[in-house]
Amino acid sequence: MLTITHLLITIFALWIYILWSRRKFYKVFLQLPGPWGLPLVGLAFKMMKPESVLQYMGDLAKEYKAPFISWMGSQCFLYVNDPETMEIIFKSPCCTNKGDVYRFMANAIGDGLFTSSSPRWNKHRRLLNPAFSRKAIQAFLPVFNREASTLVKKMAVTQGQTLEIYGLLKKIVLEIACQTTMGKKMNFQDNRSTAIFEAYNGITETCVTRMLSPWLYLDVVYQFSALYKRQQQFSVALQKFVENLLADDGQTEVSHSQLGEKSREDRSFKLESQNLLDIVREHIAANQLTSQDARDEANVIVAATFETTSTALYFACLCLAMHPECQDKLYKELVEIFPKSYDSADTRSGITLEQLQRMKYMDMVMNESMRLLSPVPMVLRRVSEDFHFQNVSGERILLPKNTQIALDIFNMHRSENSWGPYASSFEPELHFGPNVHRHAFAFLPFTKGLRMCLGYRYALVLMKVMLAHIFRNFRISTESQLKDLNVKGTISLKLGDYPLCTIQARHDNLFTQ
Repeated sequence: MLTITHLLITIFALWIYILWSRRKFYKVFLQLPGPWGLPLVGLAFKMMKPESVLQYMGDLAKEYKAPFISWMGSQCFLYVNDPETMEIIFKSPCCTNKGDVYRFMANAIGDGLFTSSSPRWNKHRRLLNPAFSRKAIQAFLPVFNREASTLVKKMAVTQGQTLEIYGLLKKIVLEIACQTTMGKKMNFQDNRSTAIFEAYNGITETCVTRMLSPWLYLDVVYQFSALYKRQQQFSVALQKFVENLLADDGQTEVSHSQLGEKSREDRSFKLESQNLLDIVREHIAANQLTSQDARDEANVIVAATFETTSTALYFACLCLAMHPECQDKLYKELVEIFPKSYDSADTRSGITLEQLQRMKYMDMVMNESMRLLSPVPMVLRRVSEDFHFQNVSGERILLPKNTQIALDIFNMHRSENSWGPYASSFEPELHFGPNVHRHAFAFLPFTKGLRMCLGYRYALVLMKVMLAHIFRNFRISTESQLKDLNVKGTISLKLGDYPLCTIQARHDNLFTQ
């Protein structure tokens, strides 16, 4: 009996200590009330399915006045979906580190810019900035145009057919990402890249499942799960892929089954500027980066460049297919800029930066599609030290160190408080016309502030080039409607089902002349 009494006293004392050590989190919970979670798992059972997590969080935000506090596992998190608080968080030097669960991605694909924390992130960001500078992006234009021409020719073959176009766009964007960041021509459009796409998708799905399952947070538990075994299979495939990208030509044998046959022209491909790989090798030679750093950054940057850009490009195409009147306006703008169709395989006649700057309606369309279908729907941050902020009511709140922050970009982009009564409709001119004024942080497709996306200019220029090539030559239509889309809240926005589209050649495109 005495032993049992001592044991109970010890457990009680430990419990009191845990409560006392977390008193700051409980205090902020009293100041910003939110939904109660279950012990140890928090709201996990309500957030297990990616297909419903965005809808669930949006419903909570209507029930509780955001920002509010709740729990994921045993971690306290602040939920934010208003532009005023977004600005405070994104500008604060105390909130630059990614949320703790991003370490699951770091374990799977490497600790690159997407997942790393300060001071590692600060150093790598400074070293890799030149790879996505304005000068570098201008040098990428011939690649953008040449690969867009290849896509247009493939679309000409499929015109009149009903198909899912996301696959076509993913292949072209991954090919461009490899050429512009790694200086390697991979031939992903030869239908031999299935394993690579499955690996990227699989890594994302396994990591998101773990993020939404607190009982799998401990590595010692996760390593005995079936999910871990799947993750390892995908990680090995991506590691081989990245090793091929990093290898000097001729030193590593490329797997033909995954990467396609490399022709003499492909092997001689050379980007007319420094790419990410060139810059990384210089820093390795100067002992500023290690070989492992190079592998991590290559894996993360290729994945982020391909995944985010292909997602945003596809959603822009889909929105235009759903809204033919907007597609006609865009076509009219493109005809004014390009009165005659052209063969963009000749890079001298490709789209220029000056022509891109004239595409004002194109900007509105792209922004509106990224508003409604945010390529990155939610961002997680971790508070690195205690700091104060004012909530929307003007009350001064202390956010304790290690508070996790969920910044819900998807639901903020659809909020009537920021966008008015037509927030859920595709209205490019209404929401992004020249005389429209909104809070600077109400629209965050690439985030803002101290940790804004390194490749946002790259993504925007590539999207404009691709969309101009596609919609100058084709009309895309679909029977699906925006309200019917089943969105999935993963690291990048996904759909439960991808609508079928029909491609028709314009009467004046280069294939009918």
